[in-house]
Amino acid sequence: MRFEGVLSAWNPDAGYGTIHPVDGGDEVFVGLGAFPTDGEGPRLDEPLSFEIVTGRDGRKQAVNLKRRPAAAEGSALREATGVGQARVQRAQRKRRLGWAAGAVIVLMLTVGGVRWWQAAEKPADVAPLTRR
Repeated sequence: MRFEGVLSAWNPDAGYGTIHPVDGGDEVFVGLGAFPTDGEGPRLDEPLSFEIVTGRDGRKQAVNLKRRPAAAEGSALREATGVGQARVQRAQRKRRLGWAAGAVIVLMLTVGGVRWWQAAEKPADVAPLTRR
């Protein structure tokens, strides 16, 4: 039996994501191998038609995906699109916070390094070498 849904999340590094079914229910796992080999990669909020099977681990997963034209979107697909957009916005916010945290760490290391360098240049602060 075929179902319809929207690609709501996708991890390009790992090659998997989830599909939000149009008729509601739990999101369904989908791997890269389930997509058609038409040269196009998965796109968030993309309308899809798929079948569901139970994987080796007992979870439901989508197989035999077919891309649907975007013009055939119904109101349920538009609703699912909003869910996908919210996830993208949360991911972008996390990414920006990660960059900001990294910049603060680099700034702290730079300021600490400059202070250490200035302190080491003063001859009175350098311990004299002793001979044995």
